[in-house]
Amino acid sequence: MSVTIAIDQVLGYSDHEREKWQAWFAVDPARLAIPFQPGGRFPTVGALIDHIVLVERRHLSRLEGATPPESTGLTAVDLTGLFEFGGLVRADLRRYIEQLDDARASEPMTITLPSGTFTMTRRRLAMHIVLHEMRHWAQIAFAVRLAGHEPPGNHDLFYFTEFA
Repeated sequence: MSVTIAIDQVLGYSDHEREKWQAWFAVDPARLAIPFQPGGRFPTVGALIDHIVLVERRHLSRLEGATPPESTGLTAVDLTGLFEFGGLVRADLRRYIEQLDDARASEPMTITLPSGTFTMTRRRLAMHIVLHEMRHWAQIAFAVRLAGHEPPGNHDLFYFTEFA
């Protein structure tokens, strides 16, 4: 037996998570400065959010055959900018996926990153975009708990009632 989960269902869950986090940060934008990886690549949760939305844009650019941008052009403390940028990219991703047919989704593509060269289907890269974000939101939830804050609501897909 094979069960199919549509990427738009997973995107719906991801959108729901973004909305919860955006509202949570809006209560106190200083929360973007909560430590995540002091001295590392993403020192604060705001820096990690910037990474989340940049990676989505970069991979979508690859799917579209465009040159990926180097940065969002935002700062890790720009709450409005980060979530607006993320929303615009998500709208573009949804448009791309809506036009993606099975034949094109099955096409392999080669991507070169600083960590190596990878070949995968467009379907896999599109799904990676969403799973990448989910993994990082879980890390952010852990970081805010370590900092003494309660993250916003339940985060597991189990609690997302719009998923059949």
